[in-house]
Amino acid sequence: MNHRILFGSYPIPRFAGIASHNFVVWTDETGRPLYEINGGAANADGSFNYCAIRGRLTAVVTDYSKRDLIYCPEFYVRPTSRTTLLLEGNYTSIATKWRAAVDVASRIRASGLIYSFLIQNSNSVATAIAEGMGLTPPSAAVGRVRAPGSYRHLALDQAA
Repeated sequence: MNHRILFGSYPIPRFAGIASHNFVVWTDETGRPLYEINGGAANADGSFNYCAIRGRLTAVVTDYSKRDLIYCPEFYVRPTSRTTLLLEGNYTSIATKWRAAVDVASRIRASGLIYSFLIQNSNSVATAIAEGMGLTPPSAAVGRVRAPGSYRHLALDQAA
């Protein structure tokens, strides 16, 4: 098996699993996660706000070798998460795409956009990350009820 970029969805228990939190993950040839990108709101100290109602929109790149759950959440390893293959290839081709994803995450963090549960949120971030790599989010993981905000195109400064 090659390295892969997967688009993930985690059904949010608080919303009866109907609405989901979307994310993007890079796995190695054994299926082990290497990196993950999650969107959401940041607390004032920069940590990830798991129960956000408001805050600054952020995109967090998790390095699975470091495992800092306060600042870098992990959703790929949760048993209820579902994933869809976006791209499979050798290390170099996936690393090139991932670099583009990290660049988009950086632009999101610098954007000053405000988190909104229904408008710009984790799902907006996951969509922007996938599109920033030139990939299309899977239709099964997007939708106004299933993934609020997934259709939102974030206004990001290209130079950031």
